Amino acid sequence: MMFCLQIGLRYGSLVEDYYTGYRMKCEGWRSIFCYPETAAFLGDVPFNLLDVLSQNKRWAIGLLEVAFSRYSTITFGVKSMGLFMGLGYSYYAFWAILTIPITTYCLLPQLALLNELSIFPNVSDPWFLLYMFLFLGAYGQDLLEFVVHGGTIQRWWSDQRMWIMRGLSCYAFGLAEFVVKSIGIPTEGFNVTSKIINDEQSKRYEQGVFEFGVPSPLFVTLTMAAIINLLSFIVGLVHFIVDGGSNKEGLIMQLVLTGLIVMNCLPVYQAIALRSDKGKMPTKTTVTATFLASAVYVVASLFLK
Repeated sequence: MMFCLQIGLRYGSLVEDYYTGYRMKCEGWRSIFCYPETAAFLGDVPFNLLDVLSQNKRWAIGLLEVAFSRYSTITFGVKSMGLFMGLGYSYYAFWAILTIPITTYCLLPQLALLNELSIFPNVSDPWFLLYMFLFLGAYGQDLLEFVVHGGTIQRWWSDQRMWIMRGLSCYAFGLAEFVVKSIGIPTEGFNVTSKIINDEQSKRYEQGVFEFGVPSPLFVTLTMAAIINLLSFIVGLVHFIVDGGSNKEGLIMQLVLTGLIVMNCLPVYQAIALRSDKGKMPTKTTVTATFLASAVYVVASLFLK
């Protein structure tokens, strides 16, 4: 938390709080971490998933505005605060670019699996151990840090789901909107997220049920990826069990990755097929996502075969 005397927020970015703290740090202000037993400040956050994703999209755009400004964290920040502090601020400034590895992680192995194409080493290959070490090590470290700092396994799992949801939706749209805005094409204006929920939404929130309900492009990309992963896992599993050949070993890692994402996407499948409340996935979103998933599969098959 940054403490200062009669200084207001610096505007010019959609993330004025981040921008203000960052600039003050660059100017030599010292900050201390304040974590009192009784909360010093209380605020409201959006409960609706669409509002959460919309808010994160706005943050992603604002952070990129700082990253590519004259006060870029890579240049101005590193020069003013030093390499490590500058890189620390850069992690957040370039948040939206995480959509590239997350989208690749959620689509490329799955599309290759649908075409029976192995992109990982065979289980018998020594390089497979390296992939497994990196995969389990990354997840294991993240889980350990989450639990050590007071989190629970269930909350960690929800956090993993949110990373995938943000990477496939608000980060992707935020990055695209920033690029379009940067080349002079008008984009939509500032949207304030709603902090008010009705009794039904409140009940679903308390039960840990994701709220979809409203048609939105942010849900289309997420649903499209969920459909591709489910289809890929089913088809890949059938090929693995029924078919033989040396290619079988190479598909194991892709099956594991796809299966993990399918588990992360369980709330999406439930919202599509199993729920009847007002928070279920809109039919329009499902139909649009199915059409796009089919188109992506056809195009990918032309290049992968």
